[in-house]
Amino acid sequence: MIAMKGKRRWLSIQTIAYFVFTLFTVTLLSSLAFNAQADTPLSDNWSGRSSGWVSPDIWFYKAEQQPNIEFSEVQTLAAEQWQFLGQEPVAFGYDLTPYWLRFTIEPADFPRVLQIEYPLLDDLQFFFVSTAGDVAQAHMGDRLPFNKRPVAADGFVVDIPSVETHEVYLRVETTSSLRVPVRIWETAQFHEAQGPRYVAIGLYFGVLICMVIYNLFGYAVTREASFFTYSIYVVFTGLLMAALSGVGFRYLWPNSIWLQDIAIIFFGGLAFVFATIFISQLLNLREHSKRWHRGLVLLGILAAGISVCSLFLPYSITIYMLLPFAVVACAYVMVLGMAMWARGMQHAQIFTLAWFAFLASIMFNSLGYLGILDGQFIQRYAIMLGSGIEVLLLSWVVTLMYSAERTERLGAQELALQNALAAEEAQRVLNEELEQRVTQRTTELESVSVSLQKANAELERKSNEDGLTGLFNRRFFDVRLHEEFNRSIRNHSSVSLVMLDIDHFKQLNDQHGHQVGDDILRQFSTRLRSVATRVGDVVCRYGGEEFAVILPATNAQEAEKVALRLLSAVREQPFTCTVGELTVTVSAGVASIHSNMNDPADLIKAADKALYIAKNRGRNQLTSAAL
Repeated sequence: MIAMKGKRRWLSIQTIAYFVFTLFTVTLLSSLAFNAQADTPLSDNWSGRSSGWVSPDIWFYKAEQQPNIEFSEVQTLAAEQWQFLGQEPVAFGYDLTPYWLRFTIEPADFPRVLQIEYPLLDDLQFFFVSTAGDVAQAHMGDRLPFNKRPVAADGFVVDIPSVETHEVYLRVETTSSLRVPVRIWETAQFHEAQGPRYVAIGLYFGVLICMVIYNLFGYAVTREASFFTYSIYVVFTGLLMAALSGVGFRYLWPNSIWLQDIAIIFFGGLAFVFATIFISQLLNLREHSKRWHRGLVLLGILAAGISVCSLFLPYSITIYMLLPFAVVACAYVMVLGMAMWARGMQHAQIFTLAWFAFLASIMFNSLGYLGILDGQFIQRYAIMLGSGIEVLLLSWVVTLMYSAERTERLGAQELALQNALAAEEAQRVLNEELEQRVTQRTTELESVSVSLQKANAELERKSNEDGLTGLFNRRFFDVRLHEEFNRSIRNHSSVSLVMLDIDHFKQLNDQHGHQVGDDILRQFSTRLRSVATRVGDVVCRYGGEEFAVILPATNAQEAEKVALRLLSAVREQPFTCTVGELTVTVSAGVASIHSNMNDPADLIKAADKALYIAKNRGRNQLTSAAL
């Protein structure tokens, strides 16, 4: 009786949680749809670059006869050896042959990046050939640690070396689906466009985490095994989605090439192993249908076998084991659900709908990987949307099935309670105790939530802080300068920028060691803060031994005075280090906003130019940018 009262309380909690997660999922789907609509290409005319990207006309060469052909040989290939693809999707299915792509990047007056959006390519080699014949190279792929990528992104992104015309050669080789969606972005617009996608992905994984937490809590309260196995199934589904989207390699295992290679097969197989256990528990197949139960057990064994094979066999083999298995297994589960539906099992229709959504997403995704279907929205989000819908609907089924069982048992118990008034009083007392326990656990969860909020705030602060000096970092500098620049334009006010560089810092490091260099940087930062003390002044570490001070509401003359005080604060008193006192000087460049500036980068360029004039004039001095 005590257990039944506790389960009744848990059902109320689940009902509230279900509607909260429904709201989460609707928001997620809306965000994904918005992101898909907003992620549209530009016209070929870069003057219309208000949003999006451009895709160049592409030629390709399949290096079937010469898989190890060098770049210098590729440049000399005859024109008829290249096949024209134009702006058609670059998708060749599962093909282990190396491919070379060739395309031209037209000149532009702004910095750009080249993006390969598909995150599961093994080896990419970029060769940017300028009109002068200079060659810039970049090497990426998920067979290299994530920190080797020049730009941190889920896919592959590289800065285009300059604004002039480039002939680009790209060598691609992979054991996964060979898809190479080439996009050229203006740098700032690329980073802006990532926001909606990261919000959508964050919401998706946030929903999965919440589902895991509250179902584990349900297991702790009710000891219903299906809650636990469902939670583990969602965990492995989330890891599978993280591997497919590139999020896992970026945030969870950035240095594990081995895990990145097996993640899709390994986590996909384990997800279905726990799915079979969960389905068997949920539908109680041991009692209702031993034949369907045996088939489900067989699928679970095959899934476990595929996961084990991923540890020893190459990806190119195991992926052909997983994809057909996934389609067959999901189809089997969907037919199972329809059979239970036909037998009149409660809520089997919702169960069937859940697996139909997941099956459809897997089929679309598999056809996309095989190169039969194309569509960035399908290939990027189909399985994520399908799994999100499936996870939510299965959680609903768990709740409803458990509710039905609880209702039946409560009916029998209420009949017994009519003849046991004394036991009813004892039940009331125990129920109050259980309510207190639930209230206590709710309070604990709220406390954990507050702690997480504080931890997130601290993480945000640290993400804007340079770990060595305690100053704001380059990321914060870019954001703040953009804000102050735009405010200055709107309010017709001044804003100035001081760029500083410690003179001969490399020599100091080489002579005394990096520990002394670090001490100098920390003391140098303290002196900068002691001068730039006005509200709104921002002192940042720009990079290495270079620093920047943003001075809002400050004209050129006032900025020069501040810069002179900064130079004096550095050179007037020696720096105390483990090797004794060292005299350090600094060069500075000052620039203020004027009518010819249209972008914060113009202000940085002016201050940086002034800084290097000061260094070329002998260092230990200040130079102001000419208006």
